[in-house]
Amino acid sequence: MRGKRYSLGGEFKCLTESRQGIKCPLFVGGQQSSSRWLRPTTDQTAPDWIRDKMALLSGLFFIGALLLHAGSGYAENPCQARRPNIILILTDDQDLHLGSLDYMKSVQEQLIEKGTSFSNHFATVSQCCPSRASLLRGQHAHNTNLTHVASPGGNYAKWLVSGHNKDYLPTWLNWAGYHTECKFPDPRLEPWAYDYNTPVFSYNGLTPVVYHGYHQTDVIRAKALRHLTEGQVDKPFYLTIAPVAPHVEFGGFPKPQVRHKKAFPKAKAPQHANFNPSDTHARQKPSWLKHLEPLNDSQIDHVNMHFRRRIQALQGVDEIVHDVVEILEENEVLDNTYIIYTTDNGYHLGQHRVMAGKTLPYLEDTNLPFIVRGPGVPEGRTSRLPGTHLDLAPTFLEIACFEPNNFPVYFDGRSLLDNWRYPDRIVNAFESATRDIINVEFWGRSGVEAPGHKGSIDNSYKTIRIVGAESSWLYTRWCTGDTELYETYVRLPSTARLTNVTANQHFAVMQFDAFELDNLAPNAAPGSLHMRMMHRLDALLTATKSCSQDTCRDPWIVLQNSCVSDKSCPRASLFNSIRTAMDPSFDDFFANLPKVQIAECLDIQDVHNEWPYLPPSSSSLGSKHREPTDHYKSPARLGRPVPRNAIDQGTSSQRHTQIWEMEEKARKLTMEELGVSPS
Repeated sequence: MRGKRYSLGGEFKCLTESRQGIKCPLFVGGQQSSSRWLRPTTDQTAPDWIRDKMALLSGLFFIGALLLHAGSGYAENPCQARRPNIILILTDDQDLHLGSLDYMKSVQEQLIEKGTSFSNHFATVSQCCPSRASLLRGQHAHNTNLTHVASPGGNYAKWLVSGHNKDYLPTWLNWAGYHTECKFPDPRLEPWAYDYNTPVFSYNGLTPVVYHGYHQTDVIRAKALRHLTEGQVDKPFYLTIAPVAPHVEFGGFPKPQVRHKKAFPKAKAPQHANFNPSDTHARQKPSWLKHLEPLNDSQIDHVNMHFRRRIQALQGVDEIVHDVVEILEENEVLDNTYIIYTTDNGYHLGQHRVMAGKTLPYLEDTNLPFIVRGPGVPEGRTSRLPGTHLDLAPTFLEIACFEPNNFPVYFDGRSLLDNWRYPDRIVNAFESATRDIINVEFWGRSGVEAPGHKGSIDNSYKTIRIVGAESSWLYTRWCTGDTELYETYVRLPSTARLTNVTANQHFAVMQFDAFELDNLAPNAAPGSLHMRMMHRLDALLTATKSCSQDTCRDPWIVLQNSCVSDKSCPRASLFNSIRTAMDPSFDDFFANLPKVQIAECLDIQDVHNEWPYLPPSSSSLGSKHREPTDHYKSPARLGRPVPRNAIDQGTSSQRHTQIWEMEEKARKLTMEELGVSPS
């Protein structure tokens, strides 16, 4: 699968973007020699809204100009050697706790057995658009103000209006000398992003192209392999491959390639303790969830079919993993490449009586598969060291040898590189007390991806999760006024049986409410352990729900400062963790702090709808680092439907079809199909 390699004759670092194009200083021999404007091509181009559309929010597929033969081996100080390549494989709606990874042979053999799995990695929003935006900016959704997949909460147009597209992960890596999609974006596009049999892409901002006769996952595989084959040889690359699988097609199941449709015919969705629970537990749930009726046999059959379609659709992703590893090895760069496998959010199938979907604060929706293979990463390990998608941007910048003091000032996350290299390390008490705090948030309508269900607008909530080995809790405040408290531990994923479990192994016997069924909040008596814990967790939630930068990485700072200004509070230095904060001398301080409130269930983030803000200045919600998006409404665009493939695609004969063969059948969309009148 080798192809012609080329060189741009220098090193471009795209710094600024304007109507003229992208201004890129040209570096030769490490010295800036000139600046050039890379202007849009004069080929038939789509309107600006299409040309700019690198569709991260509807399933991002960023392809960089890839560098092969970038060097191999691992140096103790990688910044004095050849900098590693970075490949992020980002699936859509993949679960950790339903066992989908068990059905992916190449992921098991090439990533899990050859790398480290992190069982405590979380999305801070359990929905694609805001989760991906947070990943690319290193910020919480309350700071990006990308809070939902649909307008007015968010979409790609809102990302552009916010100005995030001018200052995000690929541009930083490009500035650092990495090849990224700054030059060669190749995204899937709305409204075809979730149509497996109508693959539409826009290479480098040109008029979108439909690849008739092929399955979308096969097109993504072929495009990725071309870029891995036709790359430069003089610098490292960053590549994101983001297939749509196993996301549903609108109104149906995921659609696997034809060659995988008969796989796993007897597979069924796992039925853990929280699958279709009895009234005893179901009625303890908040908001719209407590009104759900038990799933009947027909609905359970539907759930099982959905599960089979998901793992079948993921076989195409497994093929991508196989081919990517193969070509990296063929080009002798595998040992100097980080491969990160994860997803945007988790998924549930029947848990808590919800047939299918995400958008909830529970473990199935927020705890993600996260696997790393690369230089210095131990093989065959499973680690409990926590992380979130906010941490990926700073981690990648550290790999790229950015100095931390040159990181974007608005980062809410932190680098995980030490965790990747030393996944079985025992962290000190301070680090554990801050990293174990996971903030999850959501605004707007829930989605139930099954017939006969519309979800509910009453789905806005604020959540704090503690994932410590000695103390593990889930606390949530809902827009309906409901409160949840679960004492839980983070259970190991099924991959743990294949690997060596490291880092505080004793946690495995701490089996409290692993499936988040027994809500302790309604019956918590004044002065009881549970009420005292709720006061502490609510204080942490107050500090994290509008945090930014350092206060996200250590919310105890906010509470200590509040304690200092409270004459009745003992010395603030005496608490910096849940364990120390539980000292009875702090009971009055935490009990008297204002509690988190959400006035109405809205489809947007509204600064006046949520309180308190601690400190008061945190009500700015990241506005200093983005353009204003208050009262945002997405423009409506109606186009003519693009003809779908008459039959399902992805036959066995197409398993190794290359992109040049696909392009022979491809065509550009018309202006009418794009919903634009020709000028």
